[in-house]
This record gives sequence, C-alpha cells and structure tokens, in this order.
Amino acid sequence: MTSIDADKISTDEVIIDFISKKAIADQTEKLVLARISSKIEIDVVPLEKSINSLCERHLIRKVGWQGKISFELTPKGKTALEVLAKARADKLTKQLQEAIHQERKITLRSNIVKKMRSLAEKWEKYKIPDRTRMNEIELEANKLLLESKELQNIQPLCTKDPLNYDKEFLQYKPKIQNLIDKNNDINKSVNIYAKIKNYQELLSVDIEPISKTIKKYESLAEATNQISHLKTWLTQLKTIQAQLNSFGKDELSRFEELETKLVENVRRLEILKKPTHEFKPIKKGSVMEKSDQNIGPEGPINFEDKTDGYQLEEKCGVCGTKRKSTPVNIG
Repeated sequence: MTSIDADKISTDEVIIDFISKKAIADQTEKLVLARISSKIEIDVVPLEKSINSLCERHLIRKVGWQGKISFELTPKGKTALEVLAKARADKLTKQLQEAIHQERKITLRSNIVKKMRSLAEKWEKYKIPDRTRMNEIELEANKLLLESKELQNIQPLCTKDPLNYDKEFLQYKPKIQNLIDKNNDINKSVNIYAKIKNYQELLSVDIEPISKTIKKYESLAEATNQISHLKTWLTQLKTIQAQLNSFGKDELSRFEELETKLVENVRRLEILKKPTHEFKPIKKGSVMEKSDQNIGPEGPINFEDKTDGYQLEEKCGVCGTKRKSTPVNIG
C-alpha cells in the first residue's frame, strides 16, 4: 500500500481525515498551517513535515484561488482515506469480536470454577467415619445375626401346639420386634463404612477436573485468584482422599458383606413377626338381635328380631384351628 499504514494512528492519518472534512484557506501557507495546527492540536513543525510528505506521495495537494491558499485530497488521497476507513471498521469489528470472545472465556472460566467450588463444598460436608468403632460395630452385627438365628430356631408354630400357640406367639413377637429395631440401628452404622469404597471412587472422579482446570488456567495472570482457590480446594479434597484410602480393602469388603447379611436378616425377621396361622372363611351366617321392649299406651309391644350384620367362621389352613371372626356391622 502506498498510502498511510492502516494499523497505525499517525499524524498523516489525522491530517487526511481533517482535510477531507474541512477546507482551511488563508492568504499564506504559513497561516493555513497555523490554523490547521490549532484545530487538530498538532505542533506546526511536525504538521508541516507531515503535509510535505503527503504532498510528495500525491495524497494531498496545495491549491489556490482568489488569492488564498488551501489543501485538498487528491484522488489517490481519497482512495487512501477509504482504505483507512475500512481498516478502522475492520479493526473495531475485530476488537469487538475479541472482546466478546474474551468475555465468553471469562464467563466460561468462572462457571467452571463455580462448579469446582460446588464439588469442594459437597465434600466439606462429608464426615470421615471413625475407624476405632469398626471392630465394635462388626461384633455387634455378628452377635445380632447369631441371636436372630437362635430366635428363628425357636419360632412357635401353630402346627406344633395349636392350643398354646397364640400365647406363645404373643411372648415371641416383641423379641422379634426388638431384634428388628436393633438390626436397623446397626445397619445404619455398617452402611457408613460399606459406602466408603464408593466414596473413594467418587472423590477420585471429582478431583480430576479440578486438577485439569488448574493446569488449563494456571498460566493466565487474570486467573491468579481463581487458581489460588482451586489449589486450596484440591488440597482439601486430597486430604479427605488420603483419609478414605487409609481404610483397608479387606475390612471394607467385610462391611459390604455384613450390610447384605443385615438386609437379608431383617427380611427374615419381618416374616417371623407374622403368625403362622393362615385363616380363611369357611362359614357365613346372619347375626340376629332383639330390639328393646317399648311400653305403649295399650300395653307392651312384642320383641322384634332384626339383622345387625354377618359373622364369619374362619379356619387356619396350616393347623386346622377354627375361630369366629368379629361381626361386620352393615347397618
């Protein structure tokens, strides 16, 4: 390009832009230069030097009429001005696009850091289980499983002693319920340790993106504060990871198996809590009752029978015991 460098804001560019918009005329060139100098706020000496250079490159020319002198753009100068205008527009567009791109990068980085913060905050709430209680809990769980087995072996059966079964079951059921409550309590404690393996894996998954984010933005000066936070969170998570990894694989596997046994055990206990009777209706008849006697003006009124409901007789399909059910009122 023989015109002015489009990427450089120069005295030449300012002069060309000014001359294209306003014609300054005066009796002498020196007066013209002085007036232009005051308008564009450039000293006369560099102004004169620039105008001479522009004239030599045929971008502007000196003209005179009616005894006055002025400067105007040549066709080449007008072309140069158009090139400059386009360059300015392109530069502004590029700057705007870059600003939008940078803003998006900042927003993206901020969102990523927020996500990493939420991961760290999630793990801050996690309480590391007490290793010193594991033996105690394991002993309690095994003791309960043994008690459950012993109680299962002495389960009263309606087929064994139908006459005394109801009494025996009433004494047996609270013992079962007590074991169910203990089973649930112990299983809550066991579950805390049985989940550790899963937490170890989840924590490793959460640590990885924080490490990658640090590597990605660590070289950016504008991300210094964010990187500092990320490193703090990473240190916290690695501390938790080290504590979780201190639990042995064998002991964690035992607690996972123990949890499975306790879940199966409570299902068996729930079955034992139910009586072995299986009553089904075998006979249906109406239940009659007499109305109260009323005294009228001409003497007593006779009793009248009325139907109040139905009574079922039931029979256990297991032991053959029969019983009458509670009447069902339909009135």
